[in-house]
Amino acid sequence: MKAYRSHGQRGATLLIALVMLLLLSLLAASSMRQTLLQARSGGAALENTQAFNAAEAALREGERRLVALSQQPSFTAFSAGFASCTESVPAVRSAFAKMPTGDLCILTKASDLNTSALTQTWAAAALQASGTGPTTRTVAYRGSDGSASFIQTPRWVVTAIGSNSVDVSAPATNLFRVTAVAQDRGKRFPVILQSVVALELP
Repeated sequence: MKAYRSHGQRGATLLIALVMLLLLSLLAASSMRQTLLQARSGGAALENTQAFNAAEAALREGERRLVALSQQPSFTAFSAGFASCTESVPAVRSAFAKMPTGDLCILTKASDLNTSALTQTWAAAALQASGTGPTTRTVAYRGSDGSASFIQTPRWVVTAIGSNSVDVSAPATNLFRVTAVAQDRGKRFPVILQSVVALELP
């Protein structure tokens, strides 16, 4: 009887040890899975933030260049916009002596992105553009000094909306919409930002 009990106790101890080992293995696997999910989530959030920062930088640079152009005597000739960016960029460059300040595309009101659907369509086409040269409806953003590099080059454009002046005795004020789009390196998070700039014509 005593020998029988000894064998039974050893068998029970082995069974308990195996169960504990199984539970520890499950806990370790669950912990590794949770860590992996957190790492992926953190990476996605970082890429989304980078895309937002790139789009915002392009938006602010577009606003800065537009304001700089409005201070030029020839601004009136550009204020109505152009049919395409490939026409706008060379024309605007002629008003500046320093590059890349003139890399500014102002499209006509007919090309204005005044609806969400138009903006989405524009962004989809803009993100497919390659290189740093202007396309028909976008300009590649390369930083304020022209030397910045991106995995996915942000694109931006300015459109002339029109005048909001009511008092004919007051200086004419024209409205311009600046639109910028950027995407993360994984091409999962497109970010579209817009702003409206009011400028007085000289």
